[in-house]
Amino acid sequence: MTTSLAGRVESLKLAQALGVHPDELAFLSDHDPEAIRQVRTALGEALFRRHESRFRRVGKLATSVPAPLAAKIAQLALGPMLAARVAACMDPKVAVKLAGSLTPDYLVEVSIALDPVRAEPILDGLPEALVVDVGRRLLERGEHLTLGRFISVITPEIALQVVDAAAGPDLLAVALYADDSAALDVLVARIDEQLLVDSIRAAHETGAYADAITLVSQVSEGSRSRLVPLIVALDEAGRDGFALSLHEHDAWGTVLPALSTLDDDALAAIANTPATLTPGVLDRAVTTAHEMGLDELSDRLPGVLDQAHRTVLSTPGA
Repeated sequence: MTTSLAGRVESLKLAQALGVHPDELAFLSDHDPEAIRQVRTALGEALFRRHESRFRRVGKLATSVPAPLAAKIAQLALGPMLAARVAACMDPKVAVKLAGSLTPDYLVEVSIALDPVRAEPILDGLPEALVVDVGRRLLERGEHLTLGRFISVITPEIALQVVDAAAGPDLLAVALYADDSAALDVLVARIDEQLLVDSIRAAHETGAYADAITLVSQVSEGSRSRLVPLIVALDEAGRDGFALSLHEHDAWGTVLPALSTLDDDALAAIANTPATLTPGVLDRAVTTAHEMGLDELSDRLPGVLDQAHRTVLSTPGA
């Protein structure tokens, strides 16, 4: 993923952690995404450690009364943020019993504030049906960032059941916020083909080309080989939008290896768009192919171009 795309995603995650509007942190988009991630992680850790002893004391109280009563007290006395912090300090077995007595709506609110890594032992002990139900409720509410953070700590089977109810734009948004690219890759490799098609179409219909490129950039070459042909299969307006976005974000490197495996007709479809008539676009794609050692692709490209695009490519400085 190019730095600007990754920085944009990380600034959105940091905005949620700070409880501020994403526009307030938009200036961070061009900064090192790893540095932004480290700030977010350090912030979460500092907030937790500051009151950890209090969270543990509250958590111990839950063991002194029956789980249904403790759940009732929690819902009346603890806000979702505090409940999430307390849950992270509890014995996972106790937390699992308590969760079984909480209402689904309250669990949704707690999930939004929950640290997925700290919650993993709890999630492992919860009934699969409950995790799927809460996940789908989060999906219905548009809590894509929360779901993206949890991909790495739930099984692929559960994740697939959650996203099975998703529309194309939902999957695209969840993938955008995934913290674990390896877990996302497993999901993309196993997900229904039609949902992937819907996601790529959604990116075109809403102009969210950068989001789709972010998705492509986060997965392995094997998964990219599923996604890139779906981009090429769009109508000319869709292919044009993607080509322009690839150039604007200097992200040709994310798709060129997959493009090199396509036949000439498919390669021509993405190469001969209005966007690639813009001086510098085709030249950058060819240069990137050379830099990546994809000489066969750079040699094939001129042969699939129409006359107008060949002229642009052969023009010095184009």
